[in-house]
Amino acid sequence: MKFVLKLIVIAGALAVIVPFIACGSVSSSAPAAVAPAGNSTPATTPTPDELAASRDLYKTNCAKCHQDSGKGGKVTIDGKTINARDLTTDKMKKRDDEKLFDDISEGSPDDGMPAFKGKLTDAQIKDIIKYIRTELQK
Repeated sequence: MKFVLKLIVIAGALAVIVPFIACGSVSSSAPAAVAPAGNSTPATTPTPDELAASRDLYKTNCAKCHQDSGKGGKVTIDGKTINARDLTTDKMKKRDDEKLFDDISEGSPDDGMPAFKGKLTDAQIKDIIKYIRTELQK
């Protein structure tokens, strides 16, 4: 009788413990496509066509100030000299995509950075960020 009672207690304990153990070991065969929070690396690598489109957007809208290389520096635009940020620095690499999106969208008039909200779609700004991350910040 004591043996049966012990068996029931052990079975009950296992019934409570096993689901918690199983929940911690759930895995998926496919990797997640979302980059960890605070990460500045794109979750997926752009296709050659996406990269070409992103490069064109960057060259048309950003290279005038930040150069083709992303190094930035002093440039005179419409008679005003600005010091465009170097997009290839460690500081810029660590800046998360959301902040970079806001920088591009809202601009920084004090620094001479124009706002691209209304000039570029959200998708176009995200494409430019992909280009910066994959090509300029290697």
